[in-house]
Amino acid sequence: MFRPPKVVEWFGYQLHLLVDVAHEVVVAYHLTDTKAGDNERIEALVEHAQANLPDDRLATLAYDKAADDGKVHEMLHDAGIKPLIQIRSCWPKDGEREKVIGGRIPLHVVHDEAGTVFCDDTVSPVPVRRARSYAGHESSRGTRKYRCPATVEGFACTSDAKCNRETSYGMTVRVPQEVDLRRFPSIPRATPQFERWYKGRTAVERVNARLKIFWGLDDGNVVGSRRFHAHVGAVLVVHLAFATLLASAQRGEGSFGDLKVQWCEGGNLFTTAGRA
Repeated sequence: MFRPPKVVEWFGYQLHLLVDVAHEVVVAYHLTDTKAGDNERIEALVEHAQANLPDDRLATLAYDKAADDGKVHEMLHDAGIKPLIQIRSCWPKDGEREKVIGGRIPLHVVHDEAGTVFCDDTVSPVPVRRARSYAGHESSRGTRKYRCPATVEGFACTSDAKCNRETSYGMTVRVPQEVDLRRFPSIPRATPQFERWYKGRTAVERVNARLKIFWGLDDGNVVGSRRFHAHVGAVLVVHLAFATLLASAQRGEGSFGDLKVQWCEGGNLFTTAGRA
């Protein structure tokens, strides 16, 4: 009696990486099945990286919207790591576009879904909404500090007498991060610093490309869980070895260090030296 061969199909594996942005070196990795969400493995990756790195070396963590989870933000906040995570759109499209922060903060100071803080000029004939000027993160207070945009940028505002009264510094608003860690991380999203540091996330894409194309992790030639785990581990060991050799290699100053050129002309040897 003929029995057809049993065909087993699976989606494969997920390789979760934590990559150093400056040197594009993997500092932690986890291999899971495809059921594990990206946000579910971040805590384990951070713990793995903290065990491999010196204290206070892991200062920021950049991730896409898949990591925009309340538990992830709480974990990073407790670990003293500044998140660089784009926020997911969760508010209803037909609902309110801003919310009052509450507490001792005036009612005309509101925030949007991304955590950008605005203030409303309610004295002018036509209400005007302006983004408040970010003045820094106060880690000791656990707050983000904002100043009056009219005072900082030097333009006239009809609510100046109402808000600032006679102070030359302008009204200061401190937003507690505990209100919502997703919307009020240590580095606000609508700032040049966030955009500049978030671009470093592309380092993991380049590392992924090397692992797939150069090292062949995505070829499907290795079958079996144990073999694939061993294959990934061996590749990452070699990856780290090359990075260590490159970091320990002696280098001269400048692009190429001291440059010496020798040539022979008419039986005489000439030498010239310079900086490249």
